[in-house]
Amino acid sequence: MALGFLAGLVFVLRQAKEERIKKELVWDLFWWVLVGSVVGMRLGYVLQFPQKFFSNPVEIVKIWDGGLTFYGGLSGGIIGALYFKKVKNLNSKEFGKMADLIALSAPLGIIIARIGCFLINDHQGALTSLPWGIVWPDGQIRHPVALYLIINGVLLYYILEVVKPFLKKEGQVFLFFLLFYSLSRFFLDFTRSVGTELSDPRYLFLSISQWVSLFIFFLSVTALIATRKQPKLIKASDKLNCEKEKRGR
Repeated sequence: MALGFLAGLVFVLRQAKEERIKKELVWDLFWWVLVGSVVGMRLGYVLQFPQKFFSNPVEIVKIWDGGLTFYGGLSGGIIGALYFKKVKNLNSKEFGKMADLIALSAPLGIIIARIGCFLINDHQGALTSLPWGIVWPDGQIRHPVALYLIINGVLLYYILEVVKPFLKKEGQVFLFFLLFYSLSRFFLDFTRSVGTELSDPRYLFLSISQWVSLFIFFLSVTALIATRKQPKLIKASDKLNCEKEKRGR
């Protein structure tokens, strides 16, 4: 996870030069996002298994024992970034530009973090007879969920690079990142185990992550549509030129 954050930071720092964003601003944002993400990842896991932690609150701070969630980290990171925006008094255009850079770097962090998950046999998959199934410690052949998430991260990286030129407004790349990840995550979670001690709890046949994925998907679609409908702002210089042309006529 730490390597994923560092890789993302290096990527954003390099891209920030091209976007003429100050390096100091990127570093400040990084710390806010890092703290928010780590706290959010842990709280997301705690809320997913409340009976385990509320009876023994001391266990909540034992983050070294494992127990983190992606969507908790995403939520915490967004909250940290929004607070950073308020503290630095950034306008929506500046903040949107930085959010887009984070979205472009996110797949790299996801890939690195999921490689770690794959190496430690994290995320128990459902039983499968497919040839690429892996033998789990329980002796059963299961879906390699972490491997699917790695491949998904690679696809996300290249898809963002393809659609980036078509997303002209600041913040749209970040919204598309949310759209694609939530949609793909919703379907990938069907390859996870159900009904075992390591399974995520389910409500109405869906895991908590799947319900969150649906919410984020529809939210990001709505936001993207809203940004595309916003009228383009006319620069003051262009407005003056238009008025001069009218007077000349």
